[in-house]
Amino acid sequence: MEKAKTLEEKRAYLLIKYRDLEIINIEKDEEKIVFTLSSGDKKYIMHILLGIPTIGIAYIRALRDHVEKEEMDGGIVVGDGKYTYSARSQAPDKNIELIPKTLPTFDIFEHQLVPQHKIINEEEQEELKGRFQAESYKFPWIKVTDPITIILGAKPGQVLKVTTKSQTAGKYDSYRYVV
Repeated sequence: MEKAKTLEEKRAYLLIKYRDLEIINIEKDEEKIVFTLSSGDKKYIMHILLGIPTIGIAYIRALRDHVEKEEMDGGIVVGDGKYTYSARSQAPDKNIELIPKTLPTFDIFEHQLVPQHKIINEEEQEELKGRFQAESYKFPWIKVTDPITIILGAKPGQVLKVTTKSQTAGKYDSYRYVV
C-alpha cells in the first residue's frame, strides 16, 4: 500500500486494512481518488473526495451510477466535507456508505487500551444466543456511528466479539450488539 497524503486517504486506508479489502485499481484526478476494491466475491467502489466542503446528493447519485455501471455491490464515500441532509438520507437506499469526517485518521486499534474487535458470523451468533440464553439485542450495545464499527463495517443487528487482555483475569471475551 502506498503512503497516504491527505486525511481522507488515511481514513480510506484504515477501512481497506480492517475490512480486508483488496485494491484492484486506483484512479486519481484533482478533486477525487477512485478505488476499485474487492472482498471475497463482493466488489466496491470508493470515492475519496478531496477538498470539497459540502458533499451533496449529486455526488451520491454519481457514485450510484458508477456502481451500477460497473456492476459492483456498493459504494463508499470518504470526504472531509459536510454531508447534506439529502445525501445522508438517500445514501443507504442507494447502497452507498458515507464515512464521516470525524473518523480518526490514526489506527485506533494500535492503542494499548483498545481491545481487539471482530464481527462474528451468523453461526457464531446463534451459538452465543444458546450459550448465554439471551437474544443478541440483550447484549451491551455499541452504536453504528462508533469509530470501531465504522472501521470494521459493522451493520445494525451484528455482534462484535471484544477480546480483552487483563493482568488479573487473563484474556476474556465480551460481546457488543450493533445498534
